[in-house]
Amino acid sequence: MRRKKLVLPEGEIASANLTTGFSVDWISATIKQNERAKEFNFLAAFDMISKRSPAKPLHGYDSAYRWQFGALMLWHSIKPEMGVHFILSGQALRALHENQFDAMFLLTRFVACSAKLTMIHLALDIMDSTLKPVDIYRQFMDRNFTGRAQNASVIENSFGGQTCYVGSWNSERFFRLYDKAAEQGIENMNWKRLELVLKGEYAQAFTYKFAAEHSIERALELFRGAIGAMAEFNNADWIEALRGEKTSLALPKYKERKTREWLLTQVVPAMARYVIETGDETILNDFAAEFDGAYQKALKQIK
Repeated sequence: MRRKKLVLPEGEIASANLTTGFSVDWISATIKQNERAKEFNFLAAFDMISKRSPAKPLHGYDSAYRWQFGALMLWHSIKPEMGVHFILSGQALRALHENQFDAMFLLTRFVACSAKLTMIHLALDIMDSTLKPVDIYRQFMDRNFTGRAQNASVIENSFGGQTCYVGSWNSERFFRLYDKAAEQGIENMNWKRLELVLKGEYAQAFTYKFAAEHSIERALELFRGAIGAMAEFNNADWIEALRGEKTSLALPKYKERKTREWLLTQVVPAMARYVIETGDETILNDFAAEFDGAYQKALKQIK
């Protein structure tokens, strides 16, 4: 079946000041072959950046280390066949990038170690555009797009702003467009993020295809191909953002809020004031119960 051709409304042009930056915002990988693990010593490399300490294990492992910059390593003390699992969040990847271990280098090292890639997030930061998650969602519902995606949704975020999801979280490939400035609590800034989430076989395929050529252009080409296969929208800024070229990974132009610092300096004082003003100490138990539920949900999402 031939895909319909997108036709922009007459006179519609891309925003004059639109700029983009391409980065890797999450890597989860497992190294199971001990002899290949010697290809690159992740432990020693991470120890060069900061100290590590024991952490709470996840996903059936019984041991874990977390570095101060955010990287997490998990293993099982009596089941070596489970391998060593690494979770590198966006925060950890930014710290590694600043210390000369950018995400593309790390991905090639995981491939050299015959690692199994379980999840990758690829992010396109879009500055000063007219893109709005709700508008993209409406175009999807109006079938004003090309691609194979069958479903989409839009949610109001607790931090303000909206997120449009194309595809299902439970699938191995989907993408989302959201207001990054709102998430970070940054006012008077036009910063959207288009984030492609690859899991399982899709994550593995992307990494090994990229590693064969080891170029940012190739990574961006694979990113665009995956997005386009799901949905391409009849929007000038969408088209402009996705067709640009990149020769290097870019950290976000504006430093992202440190979540831990925000929780300690904003959420905790707010709860303390609430208890003092209302005398309602039951909120502490309610908070613990809500946290446990949110924690279990988050664990299921990142598996």
